[in-house]
Formats: sequence, C-alpha cells, structure tokens
Amino acid sequence: MCLKGFCFQAGDGARRLLSACLLLTVAASAQGAKENANLPTASEIDAVMQSLSAITGFQIRKQLPFQLVTRDEVNKFLKDQIRHSVKPEELRAEETTLKKFGFVPPDFDLQKTTIELLTEQAAAFYDFHRKKLFISDWATQNMRETALVHELAHALADQNFPIQKFLGSGGGSDDSEQSLARESVVEGQASWLMIEYAVRQSGKTLKDPATAAEYLKDQPDTGDDNAWPVFSKAPLYIRRTLMFPYEDGERFQQAIFLKEGSAAFARVFDQPPASTAQVIHPDRYFAKVASTTPELPKPIRHAKAFVTGSVGELDQRILLEQYLDSGSAESLAPRLRGASYRIDENKRDRRQMLLYVSEWEDAAAAGLYFNAYQRVLRGKWKQLEVTSQDATQFSGKCEDGYFSVTLKGTKVFSEEGFAAPLTSGAGV
Repeated sequence: MCLKGFCFQAGDGARRLLSACLLLTVAASAQGAKENANLPTASEIDAVMQSLSAITGFQIRKQLPFQLVTRDEVNKFLKDQIRHSVKPEELRAEETTLKKFGFVPPDFDLQKTTIELLTEQAAAFYDFHRKKLFISDWATQNMRETALVHELAHALADQNFPIQKFLGSGGGSDDSEQSLARESVVEGQASWLMIEYAVRQSGKTLKDPATAAEYLKDQPDTGDDNAWPVFSKAPLYIRRTLMFPYEDGERFQQAIFLKEGSAAFARVFDQPPASTAQVIHPDRYFAKVASTTPELPKPIRHAKAFVTGSVGELDQRILLEQYLDSGSAESLAPRLRGASYRIDENKRDRRQMLLYVSEWEDAAAAGLYFNAYQRVLRGKWKQLEVTSQDATQFSGKCEDGYFSVTLKGTKVFSEEGFAAPLTSGAGV
C-alpha cells in the first residue's frame, strides 16, 4: 500500500525517496551544524564512480554534472515535482487510503508532510530526469560525503538501467507492492554500496560475515527529535515505509550478493522482487513465491471504485504493530499470502467505503488475524458499537458507519463505512 503518487522512503531514520522523478538521501549521523565545505571536484566524483563501477561491473557512460542548491531551492523543487507529477485526485486517493486503514489521523496532510520531510534532511539528490546531481548548501561535510556516494550509486545504476523506466514498470499504477519492491532495489543497492565503498577503504568487505554483522545491523527507529522534528513526529506508517527500501532493501541486496557475487547488482534490476515479502524474505525471492490477489465483490448500487490496491507484508507488520504490538506483527505478518483492498465512493453522498480481504497460509493464521483485526478496529475508531459477534463474524457501527468482518477458511473479509447494516461475508 505504498504511496503511489510519490512514494516516501528512508533509511537510518533520515533518508527517503520521492519516486516521481527524484531521489534524496542524507546521513544518519548528522548533527545539524552548518559546514560550508566546498563542492566536490569533478575528479573526486569521477574517482568515486570508478570505485563503484569496479564493485558493480556497471559501465560509466558519461560524466555527471552537479550543482549546489539552497534549502529554499530544494523546497521549491519538491513542490514543482509534486505539482507536475501527482494529480490532485491521486493525492486524495493516497490520503484517503491511509486514513481509512487508520494509518494516519483524520487531519493528516500528505502533501505538506511529504515536502517537510524531504526538505528537512535532503543533503543531496540525483535528478533522474535531468541526469544531474544536486548538493544542498546547508548539509554538514559528513552528510555530504556520505550522501555523495549514495547518489553517485544511483547515477551509475541509472546509466545502465534507466531508473525512471524501472520504477514505472512495476505492473500498473495501483500495484504498490511491486512498486515498493522495485524502490527497495534502487535504494537498497545504493545504501549497500555506500557501506561497501566505505569499508573497502579500510580493506574490508561486506562479504565477510563479521563485517556484515557490524555494519548491516538493524537501526532503532528513534532519531533525534531536535535534529529531525518532522520525521520524529510522523505517523508510524510514514516512518516505517520511509525506512523500508533503505534498510530492508540493503539486507536484500546483501543476500543476493552473498549468493551470486558481482552478478547480483544487475540481477536485481533484470529480475526484481515482486513484493515486500520477497524483499523481507530473500528465500521467497529465489523460490519465486508470489503473493495472491484475493477477489473483492463488486461495488454496491450508486457506488464506484475510487482507489484499489494491494496490502503486503510490510503493511500488515505496521498495522499490527500500531494497534497491537511488535511481537504480533513479527509472528503473524509473515503468514500472509496476499491481500487486496478497494475504496468505493457513493455517487450521491460521496460516502467512502473500504472493502479489504486478506488471505493467509492456513485457517489457523486466518483465525488469529480475524481476532487481531477486531483489535485494530477498536483502536482505529473512538466509538464502536458491536451488534453481532461470534467465532467467524464481527459487525456493528462506528462513527465511520456500519462495518462487518467475516472469517471464512483462510480469508478474512472486512467491509467498513457503509450507510446501512451489511449482509456479513457476502464477498468472501
């Protein structure tokens, strides 16, 4: 359920992706102090590109232009990109989806938060459209040096596997799972190369288990509230999806590298993962375990589909962690086989209704999720009145309207936000 129009992504609590046509990155160790260091020279950039080419086997096809930019210029650039790349209806669809699932509060402003997040920490970015590197004038020396390698890795990959085309060919505009998986290839590889480049300066490599254990360990989602106030206050879903392509993508790249060596860098572009589950579990990638797409019933009378999409393992992990706990998320989410959602809109009163079906590896897992999702609903809504409840059905009314959740075999089906009581489980 990645944000389709301009997918947020980040790593180490401080990096993210604006996938419309822009990548930005920043080092996690920044302290916020200004150091007006000089721009890197063309020869320094060329030297880094040569090193990255030696690691990946990618060819350097042309020299990379670069430019210094101010924070205001970054802010303006982001606003222009969103205005030109994201239609208002797409933005509304993204916001609606996040709110209907309960990932963000009702007053959440997606566009405003996006711009603030990216402007807050953008040390450097590579513009895939203009094929040019931009370096912010406010970033510290350490931030610039770290971000530079990451962005040059993007530039080198782009010269061999056009990134805009790669990110845009994930199987359709509503296939957010494939889109997020592909973004994990782009950001994960650049993050991995940033570390490999650094450790090679001291004669080490991530191929060594001890080095990998030291440098690829999980980063806690804490962050400096003073240095990164927007990020630290963002909803859990925003923070997790910002971090995923960098952290999980980095580990995914490591797994492919250990199995295939230098061939791994091209393979992940030629044969990208198809879902967040394949990124989280590389063994599923190698085994080509595909997610299912359970069907949903047709819209009711006077309603039409407003937005459709898939719900992957990452989404489930975040939802369960937000409304239950991290232990439930870790144990149950990997048992998901696939899930689909659709938000219908009534033509007359503009009422929006969520239809959501998830399929699990067995009936036991589905039963666990049926119970867990009841807790999600109780946490998502302030006023919930249960009118019917048994081992396979849970229905009632809340401030959003009537709802019904049904367990049938390995599937859990939820209908939410309807104007009248529902016939439970009709779509399972």
